[in-house]
Amino acid sequence: MMRRWVAAAAFALFASGCGGADGDGQSMRETGDSAAGSMRGMSGRQGMGSMESMDRDPEGTTGDTAGVPLDRTAAERLGITFARAAMRSVGRDTRVVGTLSYAEPRREYVNARVMGWVEELYADFAGKPVRKGEPLLALYAPELVSAQEEYLTARRLGDSSLTAAARRRLELWDVPEDQLAALERSGTAQRRIVLRAPRSGEIAEKMVTQGQAVQAGDNLFLIADPTTLWVDLAVFEGDARMLKVGMPVRVMVDAFPGRPYQGRVTFIHPTVDEKTRTLTARVEVANREGRLRPGMFATAELQPAGTKRLSIPLTSVLPTGTANLVFVNRGDGRFVPREVQIGARGDSLVEIVEGLKPGDEVVASATYLLDSESNLASSMQGLMLQMGMGLDMGGMDMGGQGSGGAPGQTEEQRDMKGMKMEGEDSR
Repeated sequence: MMRRWVAAAAFALFASGCGGADGDGQSMRETGDSAAGSMRGMSGRQGMGSMESMDRDPEGTTGDTAGVPLDRTAAERLGITFARAAMRSVGRDTRVVGTLSYAEPRREYVNARVMGWVEELYADFAGKPVRKGEPLLALYAPELVSAQEEYLTARRLGDSSLTAAARRRLELWDVPEDQLAALERSGTAQRRIVLRAPRSGEIAEKMVTQGQAVQAGDNLFLIADPTTLWVDLAVFEGDARMLKVGMPVRVMVDAFPGRPYQGRVTFIHPTVDEKTRTLTARVEVANREGRLRPGMFATAELQPAGTKRLSIPLTSVLPTGTANLVFVNRGDGRFVPREVQIGARGDSLVEIVEGLKPGDEVVASATYLLDSESNLASSMQGLMLQMGMGLDMGGMDMGGQGSGGAPGQTEEQRDMKGMKMEGEDSR
């Protein structure tokens, strides 16, 4: 019983001390009355009892000293933060690893349509950026020279069907339209054909060198657009149940720590690797700045898109062993403890099933436990330490008054330091 009285007195004195006291000791007298009321309210109860007894007097009316007063400016200096209950997605992020690569729909090979020799190589190294239509190489192809001469002969003869067939043959060999127009204007077969980039991007692979002989069908370049990349994630089969096409993913690379890239799952491989027991999930990531490079090792956080629930920061909840408490803004700058029922837990949020409504403001850094009856006083001391105060009532600054106490204090109020926090309950 004594421990409950001491805890109630400590809570009431703490609330009054945070709010300050005037010079005539009126605040201390109110504190004594509130403490006595709190003792009467808690007397005869087992454990914590109803949470309403912590912010109401025995008659059910709210007392002047109910709750913990928290000044905004002082709270910020002490590192105390606040949050509001809101509808959010609550879930645990799953971290997986993967590798960046070019997106396959944004890759394109450049190959030779006829046999010939590379006489001029313009795209002469891998990684070189190119634009659509930019020259890549000049190829001498004897077969192509013969086809041009046939086309010119058909035009001179005026045979429209033969001319159309010869022109069609040149088009199938990817002779560009501007080169055909130049051929018609000059009337002379051109010795070389220029191969141009079919798309903008960079030379991902270069498979040809100056003077090399190439055959029809040989791949010469691979051009890829790096503005969008793929991340192939290896997801353990135990986590595969949370995968869904379209779900958001946060991707990070070692080269740019603290710089997350947002992406979405675009494909889930249908089979599990028998050796690694992982499933491949493909994530598409925008890379407009060009910082990400294929081959980079990446870590990703799968963020499940679930139903939005009323939630607050996980650090706002004070578990007592039999209940969960939060400190709620009463509206006048005081925060009162309130029992809540919690639901799903996430990495940083917890669902509130009962006890709060959207918009309620709570203390977000209330991380000290308000446990059972025997630990209530020490929990108050932890909360006071968080606010820069101690539980040593004899030496606590009560709003600028000296340690001798305020006028109007009773001997019991001034001698809180002498009361033992441990020992046998008085019956």
